[in-house]
Amino acid sequence: MRSSAAVIVVLLTLAAAQVLQGGDAQTVRTYVLIVGPPEGGDVLYRSMEAFSQLRTWGAGVRPLRFFEGIGPGGVFQATPATAAMVEEKLHPYLLLESEVVKLASGSATASQEVGGFSYFPGGEASGRGVKVAVVDTGVDYTHPAFGGRFGLKVVGGYDFVDDDGDPMDVDGHGTAVAGILAGNSSDFQGMAPGAQLLVYRIFVNDQTTTDLIVRALDRARSDGAQIVNLSLGGGLSSSSLNKMGYLLYTQGIRLVAAAGNEGPDLETVQSPASLPYFLSVGASLTEYSTEPMAEVRSSDGRPFSSALPMSGTPLSDGVITGPTKFIMNGAAAQVKGMDLTGFIAVSLRDHKTLFAEMEYNAANSGAKALIVVNDETVSLSSVKLEWTGNPSYRPRIPVVTLSGAEGASLAKSASDGTVISLAVSNVDGHFFPASFSSRGPVDDFSVKPDLLAPGDNVLAPESGTQGYARVSGSSFSAPQVSGLLALLLELRPTLTVEQSYSMVVMGATPASGLLGELPLEGQGAGVVNVTKTLSAPFALDRRDLLLYPGLGHPYSGELTLFPLSSSVSVSFSSYGGHPLVVTPSALTLSSASSVTVTAVGAATEGERQGRLVLTTSGSSYTLPVRVLASRYWLGYDPAKGQVYASLSSWGHATVTVTRPDGTVYQDSWPSGSNYTLVQTVPGEYRISVTFSGTEPSVARLMVILEASQVGQSGMAHVPPYVPVGVIFFSAFVVVAALLLYAAESRLVRTAI
Repeated sequence: MRSSAAVIVVLLTLAAAQVLQGGDAQTVRTYVLIVGPPEGGDVLYRSMEAFSQLRTWGAGVRPLRFFEGIGPGGVFQATPATAAMVEEKLHPYLLLESEVVKLASGSATASQEVGGFSYFPGGEASGRGVKVAVVDTGVDYTHPAFGGRFGLKVVGGYDFVDDDGDPMDVDGHGTAVAGILAGNSSDFQGMAPGAQLLVYRIFVNDQTTTDLIVRALDRARSDGAQIVNLSLGGGLSSSSLNKMGYLLYTQGIRLVAAAGNEGPDLETVQSPASLPYFLSVGASLTEYSTEPMAEVRSSDGRPFSSALPMSGTPLSDGVITGPTKFIMNGAAAQVKGMDLTGFIAVSLRDHKTLFAEMEYNAANSGAKALIVVNDETVSLSSVKLEWTGNPSYRPRIPVVTLSGAEGASLAKSASDGTVISLAVSNVDGHFFPASFSSRGPVDDFSVKPDLLAPGDNVLAPESGTQGYARVSGSSFSAPQVSGLLALLLELRPTLTVEQSYSMVVMGATPASGLLGELPLEGQGAGVVNVTKTLSAPFALDRRDLLLYPGLGHPYSGELTLFPLSSSVSVSFSSYGGHPLVVTPSALTLSSASSVTVTAVGAATEGERQGRLVLTTSGSSYTLPVRVLASRYWLGYDPAKGQVYASLSSWGHATVTVTRPDGTVYQDSWPSGSNYTLVQTVPGEYRISVTFSGTEPSVARLMVILEASQVGQSGMAHVPPYVPVGVIFFSAFVVVAALLLYAAESRLVRTAI
């Protein structure tokens, strides 16, 4: 490593130039710069080289921190015009401005006594020798779960809020997360009690800056973290987070992120959990959950994901099936004279009629159940069946709510007679997604969340006390998976990041309710199964399988298996909404081997879901499958590096390509030609093509390129170091440098 004098030289040079140039303080903003991947060498020194090069171009930047792990670059302050100059001159891998974000965290109950509670499954692995970074609100390391002092369980870290080496928790969120992950005392054990923790505090009052999270990720990398737990969401654009995730992922770091607490509405998984290099974890109910489960499905099996039971509703005592009948607002005048015997009543919220009145009138008219549709697109949560003017009121039929987006089709007279099935039941061992857990999908190229872990009323250490409390939120699901990865990493240290992700996902138990297996949007692969994951005899090269057949044309994807013992026999089957063919249907693994999974040509456009089942030695593992059929299909010619389409000509086509490093670009595709794919780095290229014309359609393709198939990397490299020359050390320059180095911006961000 270069001497600290070199750091001071560069700082003083930049500081002096900034003082002499001045600048408009009203427009100065904070930016994050990453020039490129680490690619060997001293990252700190290369970071200084990059800023030195900017100075030779006349860029008036004020460096606040240099990166040492994630890649050459740093945090700096400049005017927007100067930042634009940096973008134009340097063409960096990543340049972003700090953004303002504020989100809600999880909830907690009162303190309670515990005795011998443990997430740890037992066995030979406890996470020994594995370092896990917790980027959060800090940790109360004086709690018995962490040994009572800094340096025992918490072996390192940093407080980026107060800019010191003491990451003490002043909120409680991080203490709960870290305890679930790796706590270890006579009363309580986390999932990986032998793991070491690196704790980085970036929050104050549930707020932080976007540049602080990048600094924390950089510090985690340079401190030797093998796993990073991110129980937070928002604050950086998906493109920026994807690029940072790619850098860390390709350096062998496992990234676990909480899905968020914005459920049960669809498309609510937050970044970074929504991104491909992060293992996203939603929250499931537990045996300590108090809320019942609600399920609603149409006669063709389509689920209504926003279904929530009203507080105080009776259970359904099994599945209720029947035709629907719209009763408008459910008021007495609207229901009068209706015979609802055998029907499931559907009412529309009007902010005037009490929900209890709706239930009372529907029940009096003979309805089997009631569905209340919100008058807004979002879900109708936290509502009670209560009637203050009628103290003798008791609900008699099950009442379920739907979001306006999902329930609109039922809340009109034309829907009368639509047959649906409904169930309201207690948990009773069903690890159902918690109502607050964020749902997918996030795009057409993945299954998100990846899986669930218990997150409703789970036990965790309580900051500021010697005790424990029950907490709820996907924040507290994620550390269980981070801990499981630590156990797996101790047992099988040679696994790649994706192989370890695959074992966690394929070992999960698919979640089912009274109406059958739940959709992938809510559960991903299912609920984490620690024992099954650790005992799996093989790993895979992926966590999910996305297939894109055309109408009448099949689509194939390849799946590679890696045996973890000398000989493993595996057979393949599938189930779900679209037929799959696996070739070969069985194999014996002595080395890495591949099978081809084909979705047969579709009859109609749309999405179907299913599972690929891998059976070995009496145990079955599953991989979630999404089949997205379109009118047209795409193919790839590896010899020419070109994408081709099933059409011979078209009016206009727009190609959107997401490269493995997160770079997104759009292009036009001239009719009747093939499209040349610009290849820059190995990995997954996600391609979506919108064809316009008399029969418009969107076709999709995923191309996976190995390093040998890709030409020279398109990522920018650090420019050559430019000598700074002779520097005159005056008092005002020294003071300016120290002040600049200590400066921090304070924007917002929070835990989930």
